[in-house]
Amino acid sequence: MNERILLINVHSSRNVGDAALLAMALKQLRASFPGSQFALCMDDPESHGGQEQVLESLFAWVHPMTDQAKGGWNLSRLGWLLPASLLPVLTWRLSRTAWWLLTPASLRDIVRAYLEADLVVSKPGGFLYSSGRGISLLVALYSIALAILAGKPVYILPQSIGPLARSWERWLTRRVLEGVRLIMVREPVSLHVVRACGVRNPRVSLVADMAFGFPSAEQAQVDGWLREQGLAAQQDRPLLGITVVNWGAQNTAFRRQAVYEKACQAAARWFAGQNGGQVIFFPQVWGPLPEQDDRIPARRIAEQLRDFQDAIHVVEQPIPSELLKAIYGRMDLFIGTRMHSNIFALSEGVPVVAIGYLHKTRGIAQMAGIDQWVIDIQQVDESSLVERLAALWGTRTEWREKIRATVPELIRQAERAGEMIRADYAGLGDRG
Repeated sequence: MNERILLINVHSSRNVGDAALLAMALKQLRASFPGSQFALCMDDPESHGGQEQVLESLFAWVHPMTDQAKGGWNLSRLGWLLPASLLPVLTWRLSRTAWWLLTPASLRDIVRAYLEADLVVSKPGGFLYSSGRGISLLVALYSIALAILAGKPVYILPQSIGPLARSWERWLTRRVLEGVRLIMVREPVSLHVVRACGVRNPRVSLVADMAFGFPSAEQAQVDGWLREQGLAAQQDRPLLGITVVNWGAQNTAFRRQAVYEKACQAAARWFAGQNGGQVIFFPQVWGPLPEQDDRIPARRIAEQLRDFQDAIHVVEQPIPSELLKAIYGRMDLFIGTRMHSNIFALSEGVPVVAIGYLHKTRGIAQMAGIDQWVIDIQQVDESSLVERLAALWGTRTEWREKIRATVPELIRQAERAGEMIRADYAGLGDRG
């Protein structure tokens, strides 16, 4: 095969989870479509270091994501998006000639990538949910719908869908998903949301998150990193890894950021005080926008733990994805608010207490058999998190064994995604 494949809804490689999902998507699609050409529509194109053609996404066109941008909507572009992108697509469908009369130069390459693609794949992730006024969801769905309107076979790699708070969101999600060739969801709760929306598309499958199969670095690299951090000489002390999220800055409806941070502070204090342990705050995400930088809440928490200064470490420099996963494997326990930090830790056999800010966290935990160790960010407080951490510490050996028995099946599931797309796409040619 020598297809032109467009990946849409790609976010940022400054998010380790997104980088891992993109890497796994490209790996599987290359194996299933050898010799094919790839283009990426990406919210943060400057963050990508690969050889693929990279374009700004529709989302980035209406909502700039650069370091200098404040992250707000460009209202004039938002209002102009439909006519500017629909006219060339619809005229191309009718006459195989695109009319660009209404399309600014800055949008033409993006739309042209849709028209030139043989198939369009929506990258795995978790962006189809209600937030704010619903504009983000609207743009994400339109990114998929534009490919359908262009007459392209469209595939959705393992995705979280929901929660969807408004009736129009459920209606629009249903209408768009009905036009997709294959819909892969990564947790049972997303499968329930799809069915509750009334989606009649029979090609909906439950496929584990593709990051379960993401490779980890060699242990020698981990040893080197630990030495650089001054932790290698203290390996007799247990290690707790933590990822935190500045959720209050990203979601104005969340009013418990201070309570959540105090809970993480109390858990770190308990682990360092009761077990003589070391606590490491990792940056799973450091952009592209300041409110998405995990180091900001980590610094605030560490500032309140100055009496345990020798035991608390905030990692300031981003760590390559493969190395980060391998480092997580050296932790004795993990507290993760970033879902893919939990997936990395679990796939390395490390017991996890997960703090969920969307239902994707509980859904993934259910698939991994650890749902009893999930706390909703809306309910977490100092006593509940410390209690859960202490209970897991006391049973950590048992849970390591359970995790190591469960994860291989999730990896096998995740490795099916590219082949599922290839089989369906090949069937289109057979019928043609």
